[in-house]
Amino acid sequence: MSERIGRLCDELRIKLHGMDRRLEVLKSNGMATFDQSQEVLESQLDWVEQRIYDNRVTVEAANVRVKTWLAEKKAGSVAGEDRWTVRHKTHLLEARADDAEEYALAIFELAAAAADEATLAVLQALLARNDADVAVLCETEPH
Repeated sequence: MSERIGRLCDELRIKLHGMDRRLEVLKSNGMATFDQSQEVLESQLDWVEQRIYDNRVTVEAANVRVKTWLAEKKAGSVAGEDRWTVRHKTHLLEARADDAEEYALAIFELAAAAADEATLAVLQALLARNDADVAVLCETEPH
C-alpha cells in the first residue's frame, strides 16, 4: 500500500511539474506579447506626436483662415449686401468659390488635426491602462 501511495505521489509530482512548466511558458509568452504590443503602442504614440508637432504651423494657419473667413462673412452680412446682385456677378461668384474652397481646406486640416489629437489620447489611455495592469500584476506576484 505504501509503495502504491509513493507511485501515486510521484505521478502527481510529475504532473504538477509539467503543469508548472506549461504555466511558466504561458507567462513568458504572455509577457513577450505584452512587451511587443507595448512597443507597437509606444511607436504609434511617437509617430502621432511627431505628426501633430510637424502639422502645428499648418493647423495654426488653418485656424487663422477659418477665423478670417468667418469674420468676412459676418462683415458682409452686416453690411447688407444685395444678395441677388452679388450672387449673379460671375467674377464675384468665382471669388466666392475660391474663398469657399480655401475655407473647406482649412476645415479639413483642422479635422485631420483633431483626429490626430483623438488618436493621441487613445494611445495614451491604452499605455496608461497597460501600466496599471503591470502594476497590478507586480503586486499580486509572489516574491
